[in-house]
Amino acid sequence: TVDFGASDMPLKPEDLKEKGLMQFPTVIGGVVPVVNLQGVAPGQMKLSAEVLANIYLNKITKWNDKAIVALNPGVKLPDQDISVIRRADGSGTTFIFTNYLSKVSADWKSTVGEGTAVKWPVGLGGKGNEGV
Repeated sequence: TVDFGASDMPLKPEDLKEKGLMQFPTVIGGVVPVVNLQGVAPGQMKLSAEVLANIYLNKITKWNDKAIVALNPGVKLPDQDISVIRRADGSGTTFIFTNYLSKVSADWKSTVGEGTAVKWPVGLGGKGNEGV
């Protein structure tokens, strides 16, 4: 029996009702996409929600894709594959990130969806926060 607990993912209303639980949102956790690209200074790269979703949908595969270039005028972007890294295990981080992508991309929502574990279209999976 648990008297008090915490989770990155909110419980569904039906689960709260069935178990007689209450939840109180107290903290918002952030998930930050990180770019490690030689020649691009920290904070210099800009990615829109649509571009980020399309990278994770494997629709944008190169750093010099026209959609990325358009968001980053003056930044020299190489003709280089994007190496996508993501969580391999189920996690609150995965829920937060996939929930966001589901809200900003109808394509993501209809093909991948949201959850603590999803079938990622692309990427190398790492276990735990330290794995990504």
